[in-house]
Amino acid sequence: MRTLVPLTLSFVLFSSALFAQDTTWRTMSLPPAVAQLNRTAESAASAAATVQLYGEALKMCPSNAPALYGLGRALLEQNRIPAALKSFRHLNRLFPDDPEVLTAMAATLARWPNPRRAEILEGVSLAERATQLAPELPAAWHTLSVLHAANGDIPAATHAARKAIELQENLPADSETLNIYIQQEQQCYELLVLFSPLD
Repeated sequence: MRTLVPLTLSFVLFSSALFAQDTTWRTMSLPPAVAQLNRTAESAASAAATVQLYGEALKMCPSNAPALYGLGRALLEQNRIPAALKSFRHLNRLFPDDPEVLTAMAATLARWPNPRRAEILEGVSLAERATQLAPELPAAWHTLSVLHAANGDIPAATHAARKAIELQENLPADSETLNIYIQQEQQCYELLVLFSPLD
């Protein structure tokens, strides 16, 4: 197996702009007090406050799917990768095969510290499933590109990166996200050149 130059990758994992349609878990019915706590958590001033508020909301309603998703995001912001994955896995058990949740799990595995091959391959599988279920989602393709690169499959990583850019360009203007996807494509191209046989 080839030894790859480590990639310095940024992740744009979660944005309401990435998913045009609401999913069932986003619109689930919640008790008013729980829904209000979710809204307060969404606008909290820090990731620590967000984690605390979503934790309170989940104590009141353990099946509170928006809180599980928001908690996972906040834990990622704190770089608490295993805890974030646990939250997303719980959400996936409640709402299996949701592309946004699959992408979240895959992206979390892509950020795993010192990942083993099994973790990378699990991430690839989750991201591939997300792209199959929702091929129009650029975040899923970007995550798939990152994981293919980590697995040493640079041609597949390049293809997925180009697909993410193509899809992102068709969404409302978000230059920051588009630039991150372009950087990923450039890193894949550089690795292709690095490991291509000499002419």
